[in-house]
Amino acid sequence: MFIKSIKATFIRDWITQLRAYPMHFFIGNVLTVFYTVLGAFFMYHLLFQGHLKASFEQYTGTSDYMTYVIIGSLAYALVVRTLLNVSRSLITELRQGTLESLMLAPFSRIGYFIGNMLQQTITSLGEVFLSMIFCLIFGLSVGTINGVTFVVSLVMTLYAYFGLSLCLGAIMLYTRDTYISQNTLFLFIFLVSGVIFPVEYLPKYLNVIGASLPVRDSIVILRAAVMDGVTIESLSPIYLRLFLLGTGYFVVGYSAIKKIERIALEKIFG
Repeated sequence: MFIKSIKATFIRDWITQLRAYPMHFFIGNVLTVFYTVLGAFFMYHLLFQGHLKASFEQYTGTSDYMTYVIIGSLAYALVVRTLLNVSRSLITELRQGTLESLMLAPFSRIGYFIGNMLQQTITSLGEVFLSMIFCLIFGLSVGTINGVTFVVSLVMTLYAYFGLSLCLGAIMLYTRDTYISQNTLFLFIFLVSGVIFPVEYLPKYLNVIGASLPVRDSIVILRAAVMDGVTIESLSPIYLRLFLLGTGYFVVGYSAIKKIERIALEKIFG
């Protein structure tokens, strides 16, 4: 049942993606990254005249601002796309009127969410890698990338995002809202996760809150793999912390969704 749920959900979502979301939706997501990087490019070269504070290099270990921003923007695009679509899966079922039939079907909840995540991962990675090609003209440097570390870091990143998406999905299903909850979370992630600037510039209380989200660590390991070419062993402490965060969010989110499903069904028939 577990494998069948993954396969069925993946195929259904893939067909929906192809038929209901045409190519211009894919291009629009690529352009979002493009415009973010373009804004950083103009800021760096025109506003700051290519100069950085000494503290930037001290905090980040690099003077390559554009590569720093590009990797952060690509990671942020990945978290938005995966969290957005996986977390909205059940509330989409509710809005389409298929939630009750889904709950009555003999399906695996974990398989359902994994199938959704796998389909969205393929689409999101396609957008991210295409964006990387465009970002080469803005100074993206990948000459020091460690391929093995990058793949492991990407897998750990997606695992952590999966757990976080379940928590967001539980909130969406309970409140029956997608706009306020998702955009509030995404803006907060953008602020505290070091997407375009080092988190050391933030107040301490925001650093503490930001450290509780797996996005910050995921951006750190992806940058380390691409910009520094570090080995897996040197990132082991961060991998462990990211795994624990992802597992914690998964347990909380999955438990919450099972309870909120009943509440959502009661509201439908109440």
